[in-house]
Amino acid sequence: MRRKTLKKDFDNILSRWGEVLGQPGNDVVRDSAILRFELTFEVGWKLVQFLAREQGYEANSPRRAFQQAFTMGWITDEEVWADIIKARNTAVHVYRQEYAESLYRKLEKFYQAFVELQKAVGAEM
Repeated sequence: MRRKTLKKDFDNILSRWGEVLGQPGNDVVRDSAILRFELTFEVGWKLVQFLAREQGYEANSPRRAFQQAFTMGWITDEEVWADIIKARNTAVHVYRQEYAESLYRKLEKFYQAFVELQKAVGAEM
């Protein structure tokens, strides 16, 4: 049950993130896209953690979970995921205009990485 709930939550928030990324840019869209990135990150790493544990691996942090996803072949670009983890950790500073704009410019690339993860995890379900 938890597996399906996490996957459904991940699919839903990823879809909603994609919707907002498709909107013409302004401050509200930017801020919404950043929030949805953070939500996708949180649900995504928890889903990976759960699936990794089902297979006997420990993944007690987002970094470890995404490293395990790479090891399992669910993600392929370690550099993008290192950037994603760093961005998530600095997202709390988006109250600063320059941080928000810098992060927003990276979100499409990050979104594509999460779509790749979604496809790989879907094959595991």
